[in-house]
Amino acid sequence: MEIVIAEGKVTSLKVEIATAQAMAARRIANFLPRPELLRDAVIEHNQDEGTTSIRFDTTAGPIRFLLPVSRESEFQFIRDSDTGPVILGSFRGFSLPSRTIAFRISEFLRLRGLK
Repeated sequence: MEIVIAEGKVTSLKVEIATAQAMAARRIANFLPRPELLRDAVIEHNQDEGTTSIRFDTTAGPIRFLLPVSRESEFQFIRDSDTGPVILGSFRGFSLPSRTIAFRISEFLRLRGLK
């Protein structure tokens, strides 16, 4: 499932977004190694902030895997809390294959008992 956030409103995706981040998020989500991750993954396009992330509902609440905006940026795991976003972890790897990134997501969530 994909959702779009624009002008503060959340809507279901009706038209496929064709940005580089959106296509990368779809490729990564397709390679998630565990069925419960694949089933619960939601690709979130926040047009207000100019970001794309894959959101997972976990035992600690929603966690977003934020895709980098540029080659110099990092992938980040972010937990949205009442006090604002908290970065749980990050890694570099803009050139990593989608399958490797999906595995790292799975392991991050599994090792922390989140999913």
